[in-house]
Amino acid sequence: MLRALLTVAFLVLGSGALAQELDTAPPPPANPLSRLPLIGRFFGEPAKDADAANGVVAPQYGLEVDAPSPLDRQIRESTLLGRWRQRADYDPSQLPLFVARAPEEVEGLLAAEGYFSPQIKVAEIKGGARVEVIPGPRTLVDTIKLNFSGEVASPEFDDLRARLTREWLLSEGQAFRSPDWERAKREVLAALRDAGFLRARIHDSEALVDVDRRTASLSVDIESAAPLRFGEVIINGLERYPEVTVEGLTTFRRGDPYSVRQIIQLQTRLNGSGYFTTVNVRPDTAALTRNPELQEVPIRVDVVERQSKRIALGGGYDADAGFNVLAAFENRNVGGLGIQSLTGVTLEVERQVAYSNWDWPQDLEGWRWQVGARAEHRNIQNELVDAASLVLARAHRVGDNEFTYSMQYQHEQQNVVYSATDEQNYINTATVFGWAWTRRSLDSPLAPNSGYIFTLQTSAASQAVGSTQSFARVYTLGYWLIPLEDLQQHQFGRLVLRGELGAVAADSSQGIPSANLFRTGGSKSIRGYTNQSIGVTEGQATLGGRYLWTASTEYQHLISRDWAAAVFCDLGTATNSLDALRPYVGYGVGARWRTPVGPLNIDLARGATLDQWRFYISIGVVF
Repeated sequence: MLRALLTVAFLVLGSGALAQELDTAPPPPANPLSRLPLIGRFFGEPAKDADAANGVVAPQYGLEVDAPSPLDRQIRESTLLGRWRQRADYDPSQLPLFVARAPEEVEGLLAAEGYFSPQIKVAEIKGGARVEVIPGPRTLVDTIKLNFSGEVASPEFDDLRARLTREWLLSEGQAFRSPDWERAKREVLAALRDAGFLRARIHDSEALVDVDRRTASLSVDIESAAPLRFGEVIINGLERYPEVTVEGLTTFRRGDPYSVRQIIQLQTRLNGSGYFTTVNVRPDTAALTRNPELQEVPIRVDVVERQSKRIALGGGYDADAGFNVLAAFENRNVGGLGIQSLTGVTLEVERQVAYSNWDWPQDLEGWRWQVGARAEHRNIQNELVDAASLVLARAHRVGDNEFTYSMQYQHEQQNVVYSATDEQNYINTATVFGWAWTRRSLDSPLAPNSGYIFTLQTSAASQAVGSTQSFARVYTLGYWLIPLEDLQQHQFGRLVLRGELGAVAADSSQGIPSANLFRTGGSKSIRGYTNQSIGVTEGQATLGGRYLWTASTEYQHLISRDWAAAVFCDLGTATNSLDALRPYVGYGVGARWRTPVGPLNIDLARGATLDQWRFYISIGVVF
């Protein structure tokens, strides 16, 4: 039985020296007469087209390749026979050399793909060359041994070692490919470094191939030092903003165990903070090289700051809101303290809003203040409302969780249309004390592919504290993105699930400001219905109800990297009675296009309950 230790990379690169020699060979000498004064231009080389000037021309000779895919493409792209076909400096005398060299090159390509007993035939033919390949049986992975040494081998890291073994790229029975072999070693090393073993290295590795049995036995010796901890945070690029704009968003402190997840989380938070156009967060591995005894890895944060002030003018169209225009003034560094203020107006067909919001930077303990004021006029479903509110909030971020404690004063004048000659006006006020919890875990804030969001809100108001009606309110929302993969772990689609539940405990909905009640319908909830058209019917108006539930299921099938087709079904309702929770149903089809500002959603939906069709266009993820 023949056994051989094969280093496939060398087989693939074996022709590299000759390829380099040929690729850098000087072009044929120019006609000597072209150097003569005056008349030399008549003997010069003919003008070349743009491709020829860059060394690329039409094929100089034919190349027939009879080999299974993707080997045929690799032969055309990676061998001398394939590469030199479109070289401007090709000389026909080189073809026999290419033909002689081709079997060794093709053998290396096949070995890299796991074929170690091929039949290869290369011959010159009229006008070029022909390559015939019968690859033979493919070598499969037989056994895998990951041998860990150093601190990672201690019982404390049993789960980590088990996960690395479980996630090893080349599983038993899988085709042995040199690129996958190298990638598997890189990935296991990267996973160790992500877990804090930044000095981990592969001490030795071998792929022992049994050509007769067509099997490969893999062995990797992985050596680790002690896991590192976070060191100091070194910030570069701050000129306008205080350091708290960076330090307050860190999820780790000096001395905490190093984790790449924390690095990614800090990068994401800084990108979304509004202070910076560019952010780069990385461990200072050069410091580890300079000092092999260092047990804390410094973290370097390089930022490019945004301008602190800007005026925004814009407009657009939304399927729910219709045409709209906006104007706003933003100051990201009020008083030089990193306080962000946004003051502006938004004018829509059914709603006109003026607002001013102020956000303090997060402190080192994860807390920040928020203050806001808002005035609004809206006319939606024959409910006319003029409302104003003031809010003071204190938010606390802990890892992926954010907790908000708030106090809000709400005042509204509500006009309800009962008939053409009958309208009723109500004054509703409330001092609302609220608490909210949001857990957010998405792989991208703009175009997420996997993850979830969960939020729970509770609030209450009392007639004893400046409210026209006492009530208690609870609302929860869940949003899940689930990528779908085939047996080869290639993603072909994703499942999007969304659900809402809400309830208001009160003797009646009258006297409660409408911001605390529930309506639904439209592109952001139940598609197939007019915006906010599902609620409590009173006269000719649709008002908010005390109970809400919605559920949505959507399947997105990936067509390309940026496009997906979607089918969906939404259902739910908003009502004043638990006995009237019969759902409104909507379903339809759509398209999703990934853009730099978030996914563009195009939907055609049928509101089955009312037998109506609606078309929607929106940008962003609907939470």
